[in-house]
Amino acid sequence: MATFYGFLVGLAIVFLACSPSSSAVHFVLIHGSGHGAWCWYKLATLLEQAGHKVAAVDLAYSGRNQVPLEFVHTFDEYHKPLFKYLESLSPKDKVVLVGHSYGGYGVSSGLERFPEKVLGGVFASAFMVGPNFTLEDTNKFLPRPDQVDDSFVIGDPIRIVLFGPHFAATMLYQNSPPEDLKLANYSIRLTQIFRGDLANREIRVTKERFGTVPRAYVAGLEDKIITPDVQRAMIKSTPPQVVREIEGADHMIMFSKPQEFANNLIEIAESFELFGLGGRPHGYAF
Repeated sequence: MATFYGFLVGLAIVFLACSPSSSAVHFVLIHGSGHGAWCWYKLATLLEQAGHKVAAVDLAYSGRNQVPLEFVHTFDEYHKPLFKYLESLSPKDKVVLVGHSYGGYGVSSGLERFPEKVLGGVFASAFMVGPNFTLEDTNKFLPRPDQVDDSFVIGDPIRIVLFGPHFAATMLYQNSPPEDLKLANYSIRLTQIFRGDLANREIRVTKERFGTVPRAYVAGLEDKIITPDVQRAMIKSTPPQVVREIEGADHMIMFSKPQEFANNLIEIAESFELFGLGGRPHGYAF
């Protein structure tokens, strides 16, 4: 009887070790230009329902962040809320960074500055720099002032922009539910486009740090802003370990295809764990 009881205890330990809670992933979601943590409400709910931990960060002068726009002059100031969150993590808490659109620069900065705290980085219809593909290279893909329709813009090339409702409806949210477009029209704020030597230095990444963390790219195949051709060009220049494509996803992939996006993120996070403990794949190089 004692032997049988010990067997049952051992079986229970194995079951608990293999339960979903033990394999929970900590996702940190980084929004794109003009948006905020609010844009992740669908995806965050799906990931949490699947047993994972989710944090969505409001970058400076975004969402509910109250830092005035005139105080946000650099990428580092813009990304400060993300850096503070990553600094606050315990040594054992490794996260998966997920960046959308302009939030891809936040993923790159996070991988470069905190590689020991990141299990992997996911770029979702996002700008992605690399050691040989700079901010200036990605800025070539940004729209011109005459291409943003009813949006409010300052500068040529664009320095400050507020996306207009028609531009959002036809170029960003064309495949997304109308209630999410309405939410965006109520919530989108002014945003900056960072350029110049300082921006290039702040967003620069290296093989020695950024290059030690596995990455994935999730492409929206009906994205009209960062088009599939542009996404594939960035993937070719800085190849990630995992590439996924989602049919029917517009630029706002978290609204147009939330369930498919969530499923892909969970599978990608599992693949990151296979690249090596702590997000450091063996034998990986650009």
